Amino acid sequence: MTEASFRKKINAVRKRFHEFITDYKIVRTCSIFTIIAYSFLLIIGVIIATFLGTTNYRIWTHWISDLGTRNDTPAPYLYDLAAILAGTLTIPLTFYLEKILAPMPQTPKEFNKYSRLRYRIASYGFLMNIIGNLGYIGVGIWRGDRDYPIPLLGMGTHGLMSSLAFGGYTFGAFFFGWLILLYETKIPKLIGLYGVVGPLLTLILFMIFGGPLWEWILLFSILAWVIPLAISLFH
Repeated sequence: MTEASFRKKINAVRKRFHEFITDYKIVRTCSIFTIIAYSFLLIIGVIIATFLGTTNYRIWTHWISDLGTRNDTPAPYLYDLAAILAGTLTIPLTFYLEKILAPMPQTPKEFNKYSRLRYRIASYGFLMNIIGNLGYIGVGIWRGDRDYPIPLLGMGTHGLMSSLAFGGYTFGAFFFGWLILLYETKIPKLIGLYGVVGPLLTLILFMIFGGPLWEWILLFSILAWVIPLAISLFH
């Protein structure tokens, strides 16, 4: 096999993968299923930790990660599953957002309207969201009671994955929100404005004040971006 034919095959595989993962039906099904399943697992996990756990679990006194520790809940696997599920099944949404918010020009007229800034912002949003996706998958794998220390970073595997997840999703919302604000899309500008301001402001407040309640508020601020965004795309 020549180098040219090998590259041709690789490009064909990449094209088929991108067409599959950005297919409207695939993205819609994964997004809706994730929102429903994640919300259900999170709520059930909190209820079980509150009424069957041994530490009087409350969202204003306990970290989200405590849902994944056997010291706080008899069913830590529920949050593990929720995190892995959400991180994995929102990857198609990440690819789809990049595709629709910065579509590749197909005609000479579209090439004349080509915006380098638009594609740069989309690339930043895509990268941050992928980091968030992988980080949240890692949260489920290295849950609270599987937090192996990383001396070089001064934190454990779970803390690192949580930071990547929250930071990735927050800045993904920030960059994709700017695309919605700056360019014509089918997504309401109000959702774009919230994407720019909401999660980032909450992250800053969390870093200032800290504590479990602010971590929960940060999670809710990200969900308040994802859910309306999905509704506007797939209603």
